[in-house]
Amino acid sequence: MSSGPRYYVRVQNPELNAIVERSESFMLRKHDVSTTVGIVKGRELGLTPDVLIKRFNDRGFFDFLIHTFSKSRARRLWDTNVRLYQRGLPVPEPVAYTEPLLRDRVSFHLSVAVENAEKLSTRYREGLFRNNRELLLPLARTIAEWHLKGAVHGDLKWPNILVQEKENGYAFFFIDLDQSRLYSAPCTAGMKKDLKRFCRFGLEMGAESWVESEFFPAYLSFLPQEIRKKIDPVQIRNEARREWIRKGSKKW
Repeated sequence: MSSGPRYYVRVQNPELNAIVERSESFMLRKHDVSTTVGIVKGRELGLTPDVLIKRFNDRGFFDFLIHTFSKSRARRLWDTNVRLYQRGLPVPEPVAYTEPLLRDRVSFHLSVAVENAEKLSTRYREGLFRNNRELLLPLARTIAEWHLKGAVHGDLKWPNILVQEKENGYAFFFIDLDQSRLYSAPCTAGMKKDLKRFCRFGLEMGAESWVESEFFPAYLSFLPQEIRKKIDPVQIRNEARREWIRKGSKKW
């Protein structure tokens, strides 16, 4: 179990907005109506490691008003990220967050960028999975241990799993933790939801056979018998397929 984040910086929205909008060292990774995400060199914030910045964009005064009576999106992510990190789970190390203000209704969440890592979906497209049990087994173990420690991701699609290649094998990290939850014991309903999302993205990637014949047997092998018997891969696969078809059978 981790003792807590090693880094903390005091930052304000104008400073972070300037980095996102104008800094040459900011590498944009995602931008839409809801969020803007990218990585900035740590020196911009006086830190050694590079930092992932997630800006929660202004969604109007009504949304701001709602969050004056509840936690902001940045604060909720911060609380979740810290709890998962302190539990020793493989998530980015949290650095800081800011709250939205009336005059500046964006908010930010900062975490240490995971070095030398690529999305699981990217590595699959590169052919890394073919006959590679050195990747399969630690991936299955990481997801199983995540679930056994009471964590539920909430959106376990492959781009939200980072693959870090190391000298002695592979390590995996979970990102985009906005929907994640941490329970005191394994939550089988949440586990099934995560696995269905993982399986559905396998369909989007054209990797259904790999998920069925390789991933599920490896994942189940890391679960204790009393939990394993509650997980039905066939039911999860069928539900994932129905959901995938209902949402347009899109390919990724």
